[in-house]
Amino acid sequence: MRRTRSAKQRSRGEYPRDWKEIATAVKEKAGWRCVRCFHPHETPSQRVECDRRCTHSPDGKQRMLTVHHLDMDKGNCRAWNLAPLCQICHLQIQGKVDIEQDYMFEHSEWLKPFLEMRKNETRREGQAGWWVGG
Repeated sequence: MRRTRSAKQRSRGEYPRDWKEIATAVKEKAGWRCVRCFHPHETPSQRVECDRRCTHSPDGKQRMLTVHHLDMDKGNCRAWNLAPLCQICHLQIQGKVDIEQDYMFEHSEWLKPFLEMRKNETRREGQAGWWVGG
């Protein structure tokens, strides 16, 4: 029987020195919204009401935007690996979504663009015979 490792056990690597700039660029590209529930970024001093784009149920929880490494490697800052997620969505998927695992059912819409980018990069690597973009 295969034991499932926790998110903390799978987490590896270290953040690069320029992580703050990378994370900010990822959030800006997403329009400062979570790619899963579409809630806008909040801070403790600036709460934002849900708008018509939000897909989560109203729960009154603060939704500060974070950047999640889908493969759990903090040093892997390729575009396909960096998902801008609010804290709530980040906690809901961390440890449950393994980008390297095949799934029986179709992936959620928010994850599909990241999987497509990863597939395209892997395809280019195979054709070129060396690591592209690293």
